Amino acid sequence: MTQAFDALGLSAQALASVEELGYEEPTPVQEQAIPAVLAGHDVMAAAQTGTGKTAAFLLPCLDTLAPLKRGERGPHMLVVTPTRELAQQIEQVALHVAAHTHHRVTTVVGGVGYEPQYRALRRGCDLLIATPGRLVDLIEQGEAQLGDVRVLVLDEADRMLDMGFLPQVRRIVNQLPAERQTLLFSATLDDSVLDPTRDLVHDPVRVEIAHKGTAAETIDQYVLPVSFEAKNALLPAVLKQEGTQRVIVFCRAKHRADTVCRRLRKVGISAAPIHGNRSQNQRERALASFRSGEVDVLVATDVLARGIDIADVAYVVNFDVPADPEDYIHRIGRTGRAGETGWALTFVTHDDYLDLRDIEALMGRTVPTWDKTDGLDLGDEPPVLDPTRDPHDKLPGKRERKRIKVAQEKAAQERRARAKAEREAADAARSAAAEAARKEADKKRSRRKHDADDRAVAQAEEPARKGGAKKAGRKGTQDVVPPMRGRMGDASGKGVTWGVRQRKSDGRRAIAVDELKNDLADWSAQNSAAHATNREQARVAQPKRNWRDIAAEIAGLTLEPSSYELAPSKTAQDAAAKGAKGASSDTKRKKHKKKHGGQGGDTPAQRGNQRGQGKERADKGTGGKGVAGKSSTAKGASGKSSTAKGASGKADTQRKQAKGKAKQGAKKQGSAPSSAPVEATRTRRRRHPGDLGGRK
Repeated sequence: MTQAFDALGLSAQALASVEELGYEEPTPVQEQAIPAVLAGHDVMAAAQTGTGKTAAFLLPCLDTLAPLKRGERGPHMLVVTPTRELAQQIEQVALHVAAHTHHRVTTVVGGVGYEPQYRALRRGCDLLIATPGRLVDLIEQGEAQLGDVRVLVLDEADRMLDMGFLPQVRRIVNQLPAERQTLLFSATLDDSVLDPTRDLVHDPVRVEIAHKGTAAETIDQYVLPVSFEAKNALLPAVLKQEGTQRVIVFCRAKHRADTVCRRLRKVGISAAPIHGNRSQNQRERALASFRSGEVDVLVATDVLARGIDIADVAYVVNFDVPADPEDYIHRIGRTGRAGETGWALTFVTHDDYLDLRDIEALMGRTVPTWDKTDGLDLGDEPPVLDPTRDPHDKLPGKRERKRIKVAQEKAAQERRARAKAEREAADAARSAAAEAARKEADKKRSRRKHDADDRAVAQAEEPARKGGAKKAGRKGTQDVVPPMRGRMGDASGKGVTWGVRQRKSDGRRAIAVDELKNDLADWSAQNSAAHATNREQARVAQPKRNWRDIAAEIAGLTLEPSSYELAPSKTAQDAAAKGAKGASSDTKRKKHKKKHGGQGGDTPAQRGNQRGQGKERADKGTGGKGVAGKSSTAKGASGKSSTAKGASGKADTQRKQAKGKAKQGAKKQGSAPSSAPVEATRTRRRRHPGDLGGRK
């Protein structure tokens, strides 16, 4: 430590704390503010961030204030600051000084529990460091008593006014004694700061080290034009190229900071977010991890831009251009602190151009373009920055900027719509190509399958063509042709029943059963249609053909007698037998009707019932009493019996046989027979499973 701090009027205890803090020479703001504070004047000081403003008010105030006496609660000194991080940073410096001046320090901020703060305030403190919102809550709860405050310090006053804390600050000031010393420290002292705070200070000493918009000379500034869609991929590329250790990345929005953090972690860069939505513990852990080197990149919003003192920050990246030009000055001030060098890089898109021009107008100089872009993807249409632009040019007003912004948003939407249409067209083309390839593959598989089937048929026909038919009993592969039967109408309108008997072929081609079935169905449909449309012509007699000719015509095959035999099926044989018996049956029915006076039923059961009724009438005519009823019932039973046994149309009409059967039935039943006729049961032949197209 040089003799410069001795000349400022600090005590030995304060100088010991200066040596512990590592200060060698006072900064300009310390050199001018410390003597004025020691003299008891109100002070309004403005200086760039990172110039030691915290020590400029802590050293002289704690050096002049006596520690609390027994029974006093204090506080004697109150420091109000806009952010929790800045309050904790002031607390760290104050603890170093208080270790030598024997003062007690307490900090109350939002985002943490109230109980520890209640206990600390009840024990009493010399210095109270607070954020406006939490301090107002404690005042309303009666836990914070500010009647003994002798010194009020408003740190980062311009930031508190920008964040809307002026009403809370006035409520706090109303709780303070009128006789006090007020110190106001800010980055600038323009009208936006002076007008609202004139009634808070009395005849202040102004210490203005730098005018508004003055950035530290130790910081090199660059801008990097980039397309909006390329920003996300460009950030990790720049960090890997320039080094990822000790870097702070600033974003406009809280959700953007979280998103940037996740993307950096995906590419293997350790990062931690810090913004207003994070809890106090989360923010403290993020800062501690960054200071210790556990986290390489700290992604923050402007909450970290004011007053945070982090040593050895390599460089700062403005991922988003700040809307307030003053925030740009504070952002880049996180590097190059305490006289050390640093540099800052700002990404600029088409939407950020006017905000960049506002920053340049505030500083009074243009920011050069970064030239280390080899191997970096800046996008398709990065903005073109004129290197000869004048920072003092008149820029568009708010109304004109709004119109320009609307036009830029419309252009951006059109670009996104074009990109989406191109992606959809490319997807459709790929889908069409994939579908065409699939169809072509299906065709190729189908052709290969047909070719294989043709080869199999040719191989099966080859032995028949070369060696002729083999004998049925010869050993070898036996192809079984299933029996086929069916019924279909011929040209004469009558049903034709056909059948193919089952035979075995030794190594020769069997009848194609499926094709034969289809041909039979087509043949039946065609003949049925012709029969329906022209019934008269359909009844014309057709030349008679045998079964072999019909099946050969239908199947289109030449059948070999040694392998196959066509013959009428059982259905056809039954039909022929029934036709042969038709004439004799009709004659017998007529004779029976004439003899017995019945109705001549068509079925054996009906004929049996009729015979029974005729006999009953004959018995009544002769005067028979009991025998006639029994005879009638017995004759009905006889009809039922003949039906159950499947008797033919020939009925037994002899009277003696009917009587004997009736007597036997009466003995077996043991009761009087009934005179009502019994309905015969109609039976039906089951269809053969090989029938094709038969009647249902």
